[in-house]
Amino acid sequence: MNVLAKLITVKRLNHHFYRWDWATLQKHQAKRVAAILDYAGTRSPYYRRLVSGRGSLTLDSVPRIDKAEMMAHFDQINTAGLKKKDLIEFQLAQDRTGSLGLFPGGFSAGVSSGTSGNKGLTVLSKTERELYSCLLWARNGIPAAVKNRRVLFALRTNNPAFMEVQSFGVKICYVDYTHPAEDLVKIINSRDLNILAGPPSLLAMLARLASSIGHRIDVVISYAEVLSEKTRQDIGSAFGAPVVEIYQSSEGFIGSTCRMGRLHLNEDVILVDLEETPDTLGKARNVVVTDLYRTTQPVIRYALNDILEVSPEPCSCGSCFRVISRIQGRSDDIFHLKDPAGGVRYLFPDYVQRAIIHASDEIIEYQAIQHSIDAIEIRLVLKDGANRPGIEQAVRANFGGWAAKVGGRLGEITFTGALPECNPVSKKFIRVVRKF
Repeated sequence: MNVLAKLITVKRLNHHFYRWDWATLQKHQAKRVAAILDYAGTRSPYYRRLVSGRGSLTLDSVPRIDKAEMMAHFDQINTAGLKKKDLIEFQLAQDRTGSLGLFPGGFSAGVSSGTSGNKGLTVLSKTERELYSCLLWARNGIPAAVKNRRVLFALRTNNPAFMEVQSFGVKICYVDYTHPAEDLVKIINSRDLNILAGPPSLLAMLARLASSIGHRIDVVISYAEVLSEKTRQDIGSAFGAPVVEIYQSSEGFIGSTCRMGRLHLNEDVILVDLEETPDTLGKARNVVVTDLYRTTQPVIRYALNDILEVSPEPCSCGSCFRVISRIQGRSDDIFHLKDPAGGVRYLFPDYVQRAIIHASDEIIEYQAIQHSIDAIEIRLVLKDGANRPGIEQAVRANFGGWAAKVGGRLGEITFTGALPECNPVSKKFIRVVRKF
């Protein structure tokens, strides 16, 4: 795809986002679903077997899959005859050497460890990579007024160096976000970078070093981890800049921030189904996605491990794409509480976070870990001079209130001053963790 074709694609994607109405979007989704199912039913051995006796695939006839199923049957699911073993070995070798080459045939291969240690494999063709780059350009959330864009793009690359590239006239410095924040500040200053993009845990560390950055930061982009409202406010206040969000997973570019600062589902490229959860207090939903364009590794009725709340109200930006009002976290991290009858009640991650952050403005960092149904550890990092006993008492009372609302009983709550930790496998920072 040449530069002109990319610019046309970007313009078309922006038109979809802001100009389409709901009927146009649904018509587009139906057309793309039919095309994807036809392609998968013809080219993928896994889906071809489902066609037998049916004539053609329908979305309802396709079984829902998850990461474990995708990886167990990867060799049959993909349409290019690729082997999981070869791709993983190739990518691990790339990580060891810091190389950035393509797998034979021009495919890019990404291996994600996942928070549970289950490897996920993502393969994209040249055409799919080009569409993704156009989508990222069209919907990165950067205000149009920000010119001369120079981006710190923090990734988990296992690469000791950093790579600088030009794309659409934008300078992008890719860096390994496992490096100390102080080293990244040196790169920001030496390269005069005015846009910071990374997971919120890293952005929060950079925010605490904001006084060491010798120039203005125009915008901050968060991705890869759940961005809490408190963290958003802290980062925005430290840099005096807007904080926008990208909702991206190995299964697709699921959500992006509009010009009014709200996070929308990218419904022209991802079909999103929301399934019921045992959330008795709100509208948290499990997410099942179908990528409307990926053909090398079809993603059809794929169950994410994420919990979302989607607003029923339209956005003032004019887009008909639904608004994500809250990303709660992972379904694996819903706290389990005993109920009086000996059953289990569920306390969702968002309510756990509210119990903590509403207790005091003097909480700098926190993490809630449920070790068993009877044992919860709360890690609190407080401002100097904070009244720790009083704050702990307030957190405990808040937890009790939320537990009562869902009809559950709290086990023992233990408070520590230990620093919150990233997941040892994925390196992501997860504030609410259930370990059983």
